[in-house]
Amino acid sequence: MTLICFSAVGRLFTEKIADYYESYYTLKGVTFTKGTVLTSFEKDSTGKVTSVILRDGNHLPADMVVVGIGIRANTSLFEGQLLMEKGGIKVNGQMQTSDSSVYAVGDVAAFPIKLFDGDIRRLEHVDSARRTARHAVAAILEPSKTRDVDYLPFFYSRVFTLSWQFYGDNVGEVIHYGDFTSNSPRFGAYWVSKGQITGAFLEGGNRDDYEALSMVVRRKTKVLDMPELERQGLAFAIQESKKDVPDSGVTLGEKPTFVWYATAGVVAAVSISAFGYWYGRKRRRW
Repeated sequence: MTLICFSAVGRLFTEKIADYYESYYTLKGVTFTKGTVLTSFEKDSTGKVTSVILRDGNHLPADMVVVGIGIRANTSLFEGQLLMEKGGIKVNGQMQTSDSSVYAVGDVAAFPIKLFDGDIRRLEHVDSARRTARHAVAAILEPSKTRDVDYLPFFYSRVFTLSWQFYGDNVGEVIHYGDFTSNSPRFGAYWVSKGQITGAFLEGGNRDDYEALSMVVRRKTKVLDMPELERQGLAFAIQESKKDVPDSGVTLGEKPTFVWYATAGVVAAVSISAFGYWYGRKRRRW
C-alpha cells in the first residue's frame, strides 16, 4: 500500500507523536510519499485508474485510489444574507445565525468556544455536529432553559489496533509522557499555556483515562511544575479529575436528550432541507 501523506504535525500531532504513527504504519506495509502532491490520474481504456502522477514526475501504480483531502463548508446558499466567519456561518451560543429565525449546526457553523474565551471556531468533526444539533433543538424548544453552548473540542481516531483521543487546543508548550516504544503503546501529551492545560492527547487509554483528560482540559487545570507534570503523565490528570470543583453549570452534551428532542431535530432537519430546495429553485428562476 502507498499513502501520499501531507504533514499533520502543525495541525494536531507533534513531531514525536507523528514519528511514532509513521513508523507503526510503515511496519504494517504502508509507504509514505512526502514533499509532493498528486496532479493527475492515468486510466486504461475502460476508465479504470492504473496509476497516479505526482508533481515531481513520479508515477505510482494503483489498483484503487482513496482520496481524503477535506472539504469546504458549502455556505453559498446564504452568502450575503447571513454573517459569515472562519469559513462558515457565524452563530451565537444558541446556534442562532444573524437571522434569529435561522439556526446552523455541524461543520458549517462557526460558534463561540467558552474554553477559548469565546473565540469563534468552525469544527469539522462528527461529535461537534451531533452535539451542536442537539443544542440547537434544545434552544428552539426551550430557549429560556437552554444556556449558551459550552463545547469541549474533541477529536479521535481508530486505525489498525491504535486508538487515540484529543481534547482542547494544541497551543502552548508540549509535554510528552508514556511509552512510545511498545507495540501496544500508551503515551500522550499535554499542551500548557500561561500555566494552564489547554489540550491533552492520549493513545491507548480507557474510558476513565479519557474522561480524566477531558476534565483537566475543561477546568484549565493549573500546572505549577512542568518537569513534575512530565514525570506523572496520565496520573496527573487522573489525580486532578478526582478533586471537587465548583459547579460551572450544564455543559454541552450533559443535558438529557429526550425522544421528543430527537423527533423535533429530525423535523427541523427536514424543514431546513425543504427550504433549501425551494430557495435554490427560486434563485435559479431569478
